[in-house]
Amino acid sequence: MWVIKFHGETMYVDHVEADMPWSTKETPNNPSTKGSIKFKEVLLQIDEDNCARLSKLTVIDRIRLRNQKRGITRIMFGWGGNMHKALAANEFRHSTFKNVEGACGSSYVVCDLLKKEEATFAALKYSFRILQPNETYYQLYDSKAKWIDEIDEDDQE
Repeated sequence: MWVIKFHGETMYVDHVEADMPWSTKETPNNPSTKGSIKFKEVLLQIDEDNCARLSKLTVIDRIRLRNQKRGITRIMFGWGGNMHKALAANEFRHSTFKNVEGACGSSYVVCDLLKKEEATFAALKYSFRILQPNETYYQLYDSKAKWIDEIDEDDQE
């Protein structure tokens, strides 16, 4: 088991992978450890196997993490549904809509709810899905395109 300290939080993981430069910090007077490895400008991701992956922090990662701290929630919902109508009527503060065309003529919309309190209230009132940062649609929203092309499952294999 490995101990990772990241922004004041301590995490215990089974494995650590990193492909970036690092430096050491010696702590000879510490009874439990004699040193540590330090990384700068790093993105920490822990997978379902409890493996920590350290990678270079990109500009898009910085924006995403800042947005998460601010309570911005990225969502996906049906085109023309109640949530879409509520946002179109500015019931909640939101970012630009990006459209996703699904299978069999279905279509969805992806956007960010800009206030955490409003996201909580909207979740009680309307039906939508909160996207997670590791999902393709979440990541594709940050592209400059107005439309998000659906990823065909056969293309991913």
